Amino acid sequence: MDIFKKIVKKIIGLLMTLTIIIGVVFIVLFIFGIVPYAVVSGSMEPTIPTGSLCFINKHVAYEDIQKGDIIGFVAPTGVSVTHRVVEVTDEGLETKGDKNNTSDGISTNKDNYLGKNVFTIPKLGYVVRILQTTRGRIIVVTLVVVILISCFFVDDKKEKKVKEEK
Repeated sequence: MDIFKKIVKKIIGLLMTLTIIIGVVFIVLFIFGIVPYAVVSGSMEPTIPTGSLCFINKHVAYEDIQKGDIIGFVAPTGVSVTHRVVEVTDEGLETKGDKNNTSDGISTNKDNYLGKNVFTIPKLGYVVRILQTTRGRIIVVTLVVVILISCFFVDDKKEKKVKEEK
């Protein structure tokens, strides 16, 4: 039973450390204006696979965008889109998904521009999308509660003191 408790304690410690690190990283990115967006379609494959998490830097000025840059913008439907700039014109930015055969047209202007894509993490978008659902939130809350409760039951320091006193 001691081995089981040690394993559980190590797993809990790792999960807590990982959660804190991920939280700090996301807070630092947010402070620097870098916001994550989950990719839900394959329009940018193979460059950005479906299920990736794109990190868009909102501090990159619209005027600094060049042909070939990957940007985030809000489509007329209200959906956030990440596509490559294929032409910079006076009317706006013409964008196109790498996998798409046709351009989006002049789809981006200063009003619907979100920022420039700085990096992407494949598959992480799936996790984010799940966490945004009610079921995902219930799972996260349940895990946090289980970890907190297990911290009370797995305490080697108290057990060592009791053993040392005997």
